[in-house]
Amino acid sequence: SASEGNMGTRKAEVQRRIVSKDGHNNVRIDNVEGMVKLYLHDIWTTVVDMKWRYKLTLFASTFVMTWFIFGVIFYFIGMGNGDFEPGLNANHTACVVNVETLTGAFLFSLESQTTIGYGFRYISEECPLAIFTLVAQLVITGLVEIFVTGAFLAKLARPKKRAET
Repeated sequence: SASEGNMGTRKAEVQRRIVSKDGHNNVRIDNVEGMVKLYLHDIWTTVVDMKWRYKLTLFASTFVMTWFIFGVIFYFIGMGNGDFEPGLNANHTACVVNVETLTGAFLFSLESQTTIGYGFRYISEECPLAIFTLVAQLVITGLVEIFVTGAFLAKLARPKKRAET
């Protein structure tokens, strides 16, 4: 009969699992409007679930970005203070001593953030904006380091897939 024909084809159809026996998710989300917004809404889970190569790239680029951004800020502070003008007065005190280029400001920012220590380039005590910027850099980058390190540790602390044990 006709109903037996339908039963035979239903049994022949293989039903796919939502979660495979080895613990992998078989659901794929494609062409969902606002997908990026969903990932950014829960940034912590997104960063923890990233593949290691992307996480390491994010980690490295975060440091380089903050060094550069604060280097540019220190450079502009020096420009505003007149530190780069030719024929400076002998009484002129630079905001960041021995910083004359953007590269020098980048290196000062790197030295400050990594706490290498000050040798050739250092901040003067007569420039409150530079002091405030230095404190802001250390606080902001400290929080970023906490976030990134926490994401690494959270990924390491996750249990392995149970079906593989």
